[in-house]
Amino acid sequence: MKGLLKKRTILIDTPDYSKTDRRLMAKDLEDIYWLWNSFSNTLDDKPNLVIAIQKEMFRIHFFFDKMVKVELPPLEPKQMLEAYQRRFKTTHPFTEDALLTIARLSRGIFRRFLRYITLTLDPWTTQPEPQTPIDPENVKKTINYQILAEDMELELLELFPKHSDLRLQAVQLLNHLSESGPQRQTQLAEELNLAAYTMSRLLSKLESHQYITREREGTDKIVSLKRD
Repeated sequence: MKGLLKKRTILIDTPDYSKTDRRLMAKDLEDIYWLWNSFSNTLDDKPNLVIAIQKEMFRIHFFFDKMVKVELPPLEPKQMLEAYQRRFKTTHPFTEDALLTIARLSRGIFRRFLRYITLTLDPWTTQPEPQTPIDPENVKKTINYQILAEDMELELLELFPKHSDLRLQAVQLLNHLSESGPQRQTQLAEELNLAAYTMSRLLSKLESHQYITREREGTDKIVSLKRD
């Protein structure tokens, strides 16, 4: 505590919370609130508290009303790759394409990027020598749709509150568009093996929440990821 009193700014990076972890989030914020109150009661020149937290959680705790909210835009995959290369001077043990794949799956969230790196490294460390570099296929085997769906649970819960199957299909669709680029709606339905009405329902929800855009081309529509 004494060391913290000398700091001008304290950064607190909270973990990713899921809908089942709200008690954990509340406990963490209570601890931070206690720290903030301690500073307020004992110091004239208080340090700034900077708290990194998922934007989806920002509306369900009284402490948020006492904060100045700054929403950070998601990072581009190349920015994440550059951060890794600056830190380690190399992409080892990943190929460059593997790191870009991890960055894309992280959807611009740096803590998620770091977690996916750790998850992908775990099976690689058990390989017999000589160990081959981690490529995009290795990444996709580890960071599967179930992991991606769990990480997107909160934001997709608002879109599909009663349908976990649609949340999983939404993750698959967004990831597919990230890899393939813009596609025709009928082609998307065929490649993801989804019925036309299911695809239409998914896209309508994702479009209304600005995940994707659609432009009519003849009798079909071109589906693209929304770019800020």
